[in-house]
Amino acid sequence: MDFSFPITQDISIAFATPVLVRTISNFETVNEGLKKQVYAAREEDGGVSISNRGGWQSSPTLWNWETPEVEAFKGWVHDSMLRMAALLTQETDLGNVDLQYVAGGWANINGQGNYNDGHVHPDCDWSCVYYAQAGELEPGWDRNGKFELHDPRTLAQASKLAGYGFARSLLIDPEPGKLILFPAWMEHSVHPFYGTGERISLAVNIKITGGRHAGAG
Repeated sequence: MDFSFPITQDISIAFATPVLVRTISNFETVNEGLKKQVYAAREEDGGVSISNRGGWQSSPTLWNWETPEVEAFKGWVHDSMLRMAALLTQETDLGNVDLQYVAGGWANINGQGNYNDGHVHPDCDWSCVYYAQAGELEPGWDRNGKFELHDPRTLAQASKLAGYGFARSLLIDPEPGKLILFPAWMEHSVHPFYGTGERISLAVNIKITGGRHAGAG
């Protein structure tokens, strides 16, 4: 599929990268269960420190939690994967998308001042983040708690002339029920969160293993 988009008769935007951002319908009941399970896991799991600065990140076992809420979450991720695969192969019927993959997930809890350094997820095709709870933002902080996808075109930052740089980033406001799916090789980070309450997110790494659209990743 050609991911270039014409903006004038002779100029196109080239090298576009697909990113899915959606708000799940009727997420409230599932989120209540997810939050209880994540807080319970924190009581038993000392957590790990990878890209997170402060806060808590669980061991990567979430994809195997056997609860109805996690099964619902896995269904949302699966549907998003099918939609992305259909886009990349120009399929119009999700029922025709045959996609197999393996996945691993973990939970995050971030409080006041916590953030995530810029990073990628190697040896994966797609990464997903879902927000079960966002907390209440304190005004006056630049980019407060925003999720950022960094421009993968590193040389786009090379120009020193004003108006001739093409580097961009995508800033996304975390909200309950919001799911983000993006290529795992795309650098991403989370800005420090300043506010009340805690932010709870679920993260997943996905590796395509087969299917008629296995090349979608």
